[in-house]
Amino acid sequence: MKKEILPFLAGLALLAACDPKKEETPAPTPPATYGVYILSEGQFGVGDGAVSVFNKANKALTVDAFGSANNGSRLGDVVQSMGVQGSRGYVVVNASNKIEVVNLTDFKSVATISGLSQPRYFAAGSSGRGYVTEWRGPYTGYLPGVLSILNLATNTVASRVTVGRNPEQLLVLGGKIYVPNSLDNTVSVIDEATGTLASTITVADGPSSMVADKDGNLWVLCSGFVSYLSVPPYTLTRVSNGTLVRFNPGNPTAQLKLNFPGTASPGKLRINAAKDQLYYGFGGAEYQLSTAATALPRAPFIRRNFSGFDIDPRDNSIFGAVSPSYSSNGRFIRYQATGAPIDSFEVKVGPNGFVFY
Repeated sequence: MKKEILPFLAGLALLAACDPKKEETPAPTPPATYGVYILSEGQFGVGDGAVSVFNKANKALTVDAFGSANNGSRLGDVVQSMGVQGSRGYVVVNASNKIEVVNLTDFKSVATISGLSQPRYFAAGSSGRGYVTEWRGPYTGYLPGVLSILNLATNTVASRVTVGRNPEQLLVLGGKIYVPNSLDNTVSVIDEATGTLASTITVADGPSSMVADKDGNLWVLCSGFVSYLSVPPYTLTRVSNGTLVRFNPGNPTAQLKLNFPGTASPGKLRINAAKDQLYYGFGGAEYQLSTAATALPRAPFIRRNFSGFDIDPRDNSIFGAVSPSYSSNGRFIRYQATGAPIDSFEVKVGPNGFVFY
């Protein structure tokens, strides 16, 4: 397995070897590559979460790149997400309460950021900072979460800001950090310069993911709320429907709200490279929506249910992850920008996301 990663990483490793500053953090931005990182959650409680590396140029795939590069070591329990700052990757391992820092040139471990609680999503900031959302409390009574501000030079938590309950996929834009609070109906806005809460924007129930479009508007995908009976058959009751919300940061109270029908919850909001087409999952299919639209589409873009979905900003090709179960390996499928399938590859259990580098 270890030999498989070498064809993909050899070129980057040579470039890094010529750089006397390669050990500094944050490291300088390396040349663009054809790399795609596929995140796999693994089986809960087993600690077999993984990141696989795929080379689009030659279709070489290294399953579990971390184990291959680190003498068989495991990343840990539930690989939730991954972010990039310079030539470093920051792998968020949720149930292991840590972020594993790796060199992207060879995927060797550089450091571990500890002292976290239920970390969810990482985003790179300016001046050597990073940000990670964290949940607080047990599932029977979640408490307000936090945004942890990370010093990437020392790989430590520098400070924390209290936000809403169950903060999710944050967005850094224009000197502000936007944090959607998925168990509330709010987005917390943190000032990057001061690291303090600047404001709270009310949107709709269950905001979980955000993108910015070409006109500077923010789009927030809200899943809505459901409740379940506490005894079998655990019947679901829809409390509020999902909503796609658009607003301009300069006037956040003026909002366009597009409401989803039925009992399904939308998720995984993404945007293309031109920032004029949105994508989201809903009701077992993937949909595409122009940022100029004022109504949701009726026909799906790809009629398939994905456990992870993203758009490669380099060529707008589409990657979808499929998880048949959380005890057997999953797959990822590549699609053309038109939605036509290209090929698919087997990866570890529970693929849930992609990072392009």
